[in-house]
Amino acid sequence: MGIVDTCGVDFVVFQMMGSAKMWWRDYILTIPAGLHTLTCDKFSRLFLEKFLPITLREDYGRQFEHLQQGNMIVTQYESRFVDLVRHALILLPTERKRLRRFIDRLTHPIMLQMAKETRGEIPFQTATNVTRRIEMVLAQERRQGSNKRPRHFGGFNGASCGGIHGSSESTVFVQVKGSQFEAEEVVGAVDRL
Repeated sequence: MGIVDTCGVDFVVFQMMGSAKMWWRDYILTIPAGLHTLTCDKFSRLFLEKFLPITLREDYGRQFEHLQQGNMIVTQYESRFVDLVRHALILLPTERKRLRRFIDRLTHPIMLQMAKETRGEIPFQTATNVTRRIEMVLAQERRQGSNKRPRHFGGFNGASCGGIHGSSESTVFVQVKGSQFEAEEVVGAVDRL
């Protein structure tokens, strides 16, 4: 047995407080003398059964399966993802699979940019940093784009749309999940990344 197996449980127990400490004392009192040596695996199973029942772990697994960025900012999504992914390690046993799941559940514009950024192997933390940077650039582009939007959308009124009084220039807009961007701004943002 290694040092973790022999000292790991003692180290964890030393840090316990409150109801966990009381549980451990009760456990020690219920076993025969001399048999309280536990491996880390056995201790983990006992602890999880007591403080994180299988029904709760299964619920966390379901929450993870349905987790998407949606209206969360990337930092909130990352935090929730990290909290729940440990309950789905059987489904996603490698960091590569976890990273792929993280990216696949981002909002569409960020996911597209991340697909370009993560062609090779990158660590999860690097991916989340890049994701936050993309989110910042897209938000900045939206703010700048809101000042440049044409005043009229829709029906034909005989005037040119987006141009300035008979100008031959026109503006192309891209609609992405309810947000409108000028196509040139999106391309510019991608080029800057």
